[in-house]
Amino acid sequence: MLQRSKILFLVLFLTPLVQLSAQEQIEPLKRRISVQMDSTNVETILEKLVSDNELFFSYNPDLLPEGKMNFSVTDTPLGEVLKTLLPDSLFSVSLIDRQLIITRIEPKPLKISGRVVEKDGKTPVFYATVTVEGTYIGTMTNHEGNFDLNIPYLLRTNNIIISSVGYKQKIISAKELAKVLVIKLLDESIHLREILVKPTDPRYILQQFRSNIVKNYPDQSQLMVTFYRETARQDGIYVGVWEAAMEILKPPYQFDEPDRVRFIKGRKADLNRKPKDVFIKVQGGPLGINSLDVVKYAETFLDPEYEYLYEYRFEQPEIINGRITWIIRFDRLAETEFPCFNGKLWIDADSYALVGAAYTYDKKSLKINGRSFIQKEPFGFDTRPENVEYSVQYRLLNNKWQFYSAHSDIVFRVKQKKKFKTEYRNVTDVLVTQQYPFPKRGRFGPEGIFHEKEIFSEKIGIYDKEFWGNYNVIKPDDDLIKAVKEANNPE
Repeated sequence: MLQRSKILFLVLFLTPLVQLSAQEQIEPLKRRISVQMDSTNVETILEKLVSDNELFFSYNPDLLPEGKMNFSVTDTPLGEVLKTLLPDSLFSVSLIDRQLIITRIEPKPLKISGRVVEKDGKTPVFYATVTVEGTYIGTMTNHEGNFDLNIPYLLRTNNIIISSVGYKQKIISAKELAKVLVIKLLDESIHLREILVKPTDPRYILQQFRSNIVKNYPDQSQLMVTFYRETARQDGIYVGVWEAAMEILKPPYQFDEPDRVRFIKGRKADLNRKPKDVFIKVQGGPLGINSLDVVKYAETFLDPEYEYLYEYRFEQPEIINGRITWIIRFDRLAETEFPCFNGKLWIDADSYALVGAAYTYDKKSLKINGRSFIQKEPFGFDTRPENVEYSVQYRLLNNKWQFYSAHSDIVFRVKQKKKFKTEYRNVTDVLVTQQYPFPKRGRFGPEGIFHEKEIFSEKIGIYDKEFWGNYNVIKPDDDLIKAVKEANNPE
């Protein structure tokens, strides 16, 4: 499959009605269309086709042919109309279920791989971002510092930006990166005396963060292509991995509208399973990890209604991508039975935007909320969480801060016969690998939408090596690669 930046998704769905009209019962590509428009562009024509025929659609307008044209067809199948607008030499049209996929035909992308390390040349920098300059296309490093990146052919001359909190940003050409296997990042530090104005009250910074959300974050819905991975380990040994390419439709933060998550494709693998193994299913999945977007779904440490529960204090500021960033530590303050977190916030000193957050449940909160983490567990077993860690990152693109990645790491102890023996660990990551503004007149069709009670692992297929094609993903750690290989090739 071609890289998503070169895939134009024109999603056309029949509007759901109790009784379908004769027109709606016809396969979408065979519907007969009549339209006449003068001196207009392809995007406007597509909008006309959709609105006149009660269809759902979403697409990346940047990939459409440019220029204005006169367009007139009478009683012509939709498939023929699309071929007229989108020539066969440049585009191909296919129908999957009721979804039309229009693919831009272009040469294969440039594929590069590398390893990001500290200045000593050995210590890996994990979760470093690797982005094609001027675009939303990118990936991040795994725990060994390794990454793979697919660069669309038309962007093959763009520079690549490599950055991570606490390190100086590095910019390198794609051509040079194709030859360099190891990229060293230098430390970046700041001293308080360098700051001309030093804030004295962390709560004031949090107030400014909330006051500037509308200014700092996109005012138009964003359609994000994401990579999702969930792994499970029992006593340190991998027992399962679930991965998917997803779409997230994220409305502007000032609107009280939930995000919508749609499945594109996925794979799974059961690893090292034995009859005596414990199997539990953790609450969360694609919807749960997306809710770590704490700007949209404010946790208590960012909500003014619950600030009284916390103590806030400044730590040493950091430079992130050349910008001064306040570090605010928070911990439980009030003696209450309400679940609380402890952790850190990174807030941009110039815009007051949240750059990132890392937080955990304290022991008291784990005791209060322990059962809420479990979706399924074997009969006769008792499960309790031992450690819960979350993190979220945002990135600055086109003068707006964007949701970029989220991570959760949950460790359980499983009790059998009155003793807690088995350790079960669930790690989940989501990464935005591409995004674009969702057309204001677009409508996000219902196909593949995740719902809260769905179990992600039941929606996806088998694990195969060439599954992702040219989608950007987080490269698996070496131990996961080994576990999958051994499961697929048992001795």
